[in-house]
Amino acid sequence: MNNPTTPETAQAAAPATAIADPLGRGAHPGPWRFAPCIGTWQGLINPVLVSVPVILLKSMGVSNTVIGWASFATLPMAVKFLFGPVIDANKTKRWWILRSGEWLMVSLVLLALSLMQSSFSLWLYLSALTVLAVAKSFQQIALQGFFTLSLTKTEQALFSGLDPVFGRVATVISGSVLIALAGIVGERYGDPRITWGSYFGILIIIFGLLYIYTRKTFPHPAADHAHRDSSGKTAALPFADVLRNYFSLPHLWAGIVYIFFLRSGETFIAKMGPAFLMDKPDAGGLDLSIPEVGVLTGVMSICAMAGGTLSGVLLRSRGLRKVVWPFTLAAIFPSMVYVYLSLHSTAHHAITIDFAFIGINRAWQFDWVLALLLGIENFGFGLGFTVMNFFMFRMAAGSKYPASIVALNASVIYLSYLIFGAISGVIQETVGYAWLFALSILVSLPAFAAIPFLNYKLDER
Repeated sequence: MNNPTTPETAQAAAPATAIADPLGRGAHPGPWRFAPCIGTWQGLINPVLVSVPVILLKSMGVSNTVIGWASFATLPMAVKFLFGPVIDANKTKRWWILRSGEWLMVSLVLLALSLMQSSFSLWLYLSALTVLAVAKSFQQIALQGFFTLSLTKTEQALFSGLDPVFGRVATVISGSVLIALAGIVGERYGDPRITWGSYFGILIIIFGLLYIYTRKTFPHPAADHAHRDSSGKTAALPFADVLRNYFSLPHLWAGIVYIFFLRSGETFIAKMGPAFLMDKPDAGGLDLSIPEVGVLTGVMSICAMAGGTLSGVLLRSRGLRKVVWPFTLAAIFPSMVYVYLSLHSTAHHAITIDFAFIGINRAWQFDWVLALLLGIENFGFGLGFTVMNFFMFRMAAGSKYPASIVALNASVIYLSYLIFGAISGVIQETVGYAWLFALSILVSLPAFAAIPFLNYKLDER
């Protein structure tokens, strides 16, 4: 009995040759129908792995040291380059995007269930977070590989700036709006588990809708197929070949130093910034509530989005060589904002917002100076992050294994996050917030030493 052939199985069975529609877009030739989803998937889930654990664990009374070491729950994100060859050698990138999306939703259900115990189980929560990190790793590699296969170079330059913007919009939803709304619900019932149960429930619904849209709109690029050997059979997992290909890239070590250290200092802020906002004044913090942190996170994400948009436009018009220095400076030195906030209070600038007019019996002290300063810091990092993101993708241009090359670069970036995130809590509890934030600038300085040696031909050819 013959099995039915679908576009995906046909592509997985044999590489397409000369065809009229190499990008597989059919009646919808433009990229706007599907490309925004690439960043949206990653933007929705990133806060669940990065900022939400800090806010959630802090609201549960967990120490900063434990919060820092909890970064290891997301270890699969640092070794996801091992998954790249598996994806390259089996099925299509589109297939992996859909399957990993299903496991992401299962992981969110497990996270919600971890909060439904009689008392909060830290180990159960971290175990569920690890499952989520595995699913996220597979999907991120597939999405980034799909990015290089489904878009032209011109479209890649445009969406390397816009992709973080779509991701930031999604991040505002999952890392700000939902946190603020769920925090208000939790305050009403006086139980942070209600806060996070509501949060994960709504997020599961959003992911379900995105999955349905992705399944319907993602194209079938001709180049999206499993690698085959000379006999037409599925090739063995090309780990050694991938590594040889990666380490033969021109100016590789300069690129690794740049992306590793550009991310390092910001990791201190990503891990301990929310803890700083929530900690009591006697611990050096600002004593903000979950809804207040949620709103400020939204302000920061919007400003980072603006920086990413500007960076993408200038990358496209002026090129990497002309923007890398100023935007790297903009990514690192505005972290002085956190040093200032840890030494000076801005609470006297706060204005009172009463929510009684919408039926909520709550007044909020909105510190507009605090929001402005945090917005400036994130705008700067948005400029630099987009440069780093674009350079990471261009390193894979023309490679035999684009998904694996991008995955290796992403693993370098996440290894930086893992190392500096793990030690951030210990350093904070040893030297305090002010010195931690000052160190966030110092540890990023090696990125500047790598700039003159980057392979700019990747962008200029």
